[in-house]
Amino acid sequence: MSEQQFQELLDKQAISDLIMTYARAVDRLDEALLRSVFHPDSQHAHGFVGPSSDPSLPSKPGAPLDFVAFAFDILRTFTRTHHQLGNIFIELDGDDAYAETYFSAYHRMRAKGDPLAAENAYDTEMDWLVGGRYIDRFQKRAGVWKISHRTGLTDWMRTEPPSTQGFFDIPTDLLGQRGADDLVYRCHDVYGQD
Repeated sequence: MSEQQFQELLDKQAISDLIMTYARAVDRLDEALLRSVFHPDSQHAHGFVGPSSDPSLPSKPGAPLDFVAFAFDILRTFTRTHHQLGNIFIELDGDDAYAETYFSAYHRMRAKGDPLAAENAYDTEMDWLVGGRYIDRFQKRAGVWKISHRTGLTDWMRTEPPSTQGFFDIPTDLLGQRGADDLVYRCHDVYGQD
């Protein structure tokens, strides 16, 4: 394997890690982690058109100024989410790269009456499922890959009544959590080091 081929493998792995980090950040409601995958001047077109993550923008309640703020306003209207990534195709072009990533996303919508429910909430909780693709441009700046432009394409979606048979029988410590209470953030402490 040549040095160039080895570097291409490293670059593709770094880009893949960013794509997976995005999914973790969204599902765990980790704002700092979500902002970390975007260059500050990046652009977004995925239900929101504009800057992806510019922490210098002033924050106004009800009027998110970047994608991350927009996404978190929406994510709070769900009790849980789960983003599953599929095919990832990456094309390298020097310090630029282009990727197509398939995703399937599950969202448990809050019901009317819940103070965090969306304006379009149903009378009961509902499951909203979406399949689509992220079309990304990545740029390597100062040796670090990050997303410089993301467009989210929707290929299919459906909404259906939820089924939680047996879900609440699972011990709380074995249920995924949002935020720092999730095991992924505590696994070093829980499992210890040998």
